[in-house]
Amino acid sequence: MVRLALAALLLSGAALAAQLGAAVSTWTQDEEAVYLGTEDGRVLRYLPGEDRAEELWRLEPVERVTGTEQPKLYALDVRDGVLLWVREGASGFRIVERFHPGGRPEVVVPESLELPVVAAWFDDPGGYVLVLLDGEVVWIGPAGEVRRRAQVTRSAVGAAAKRGRRLAVGDEGGLVTLVDLDTGRVVLQSAQHRDKVMALDLGSRWLLSGGRDRKGAALDLTGGASLTLRAEFFVYAVALDPAERLAAYTFDEAGTLRIVDLQARRELLRKGGFAGVDRIVFWGEDCLILASEQGRVWCWRWRE
Repeated sequence: MVRLALAALLLSGAALAAQLGAAVSTWTQDEEAVYLGTEDGRVLRYLPGEDRAEELWRLEPVERVTGTEQPKLYALDVRDGVLLWVREGASGFRIVERFHPGGRPEVVVPESLELPVVAAWFDDPGGYVLVLLDGEVVWIGPAGEVRRRAQVTRSAVGAAAKRGRRLAVGDEGGLVTLVDLDTGRVVLQSAQHRDKVMALDLGSRWLLSGGRDRKGAALDLTGGASLTLRAEFFVYAVALDPAERLAAYTFDEAGTLRIVDLQARRELLRKGGFAGVDRIVFWGEDCLILASEQGRVWCWRWRE
């Protein structure tokens, strides 16, 4: 890998946006920025207030029997400014690395373990938690040792999300599973979908999911009635606002986004014109950050 100096990617004009040149394959956020991983192996820091992205790292190409290929980033997490990511290795198995901006990536989980990792997060105390493609959760210690393993679902994983000491996993069969990370036990399973779960957002009260069965779902984790979020195409992306009052999701193939008030159980807004958007996240009071398969990232001021 070669470390690059921070480079700003800027556009000016009425429709400010960061043009990345490749689709976003994964992202995460902290209080200051949204961190992006791209299909062509770049890690960037996106600053919503300025609509600009800074390149932090670019993965080196890997040599395979089929030739030289650019590795893809599969998952990102951030804690105290330190990044954790999952990337492709030369053999096709995944590598988990942690990265201090300004330094070099350090391997946490080597390719030699042959783990089909789809997502990874920082975990306490000082370790990491992984979700594997086959529905297994693996706890890794600070030195990279495997501490514990638990099979939480039997179908291939389609999406996963972590918040605090809970982990949500959605699988190919439409099952949504909630895991207590302290005990490793499944605390909830719900057949929210009839087909693959494509997106999850986990809050303290609500668990949002989007599926290939052309619907979203808002599962009330406090025991209240859940809410079906109807759609007219695959639900590629879902998002909870910080107060967990609003849910946003992709609605149809034409690029319509829908925002629903979860407390009032009514639609607040439906707006088209977002063709290709496959990732969304709330930022602040009135910004919905959007990423499109065309490699564009921007802040939509949805209240205006």
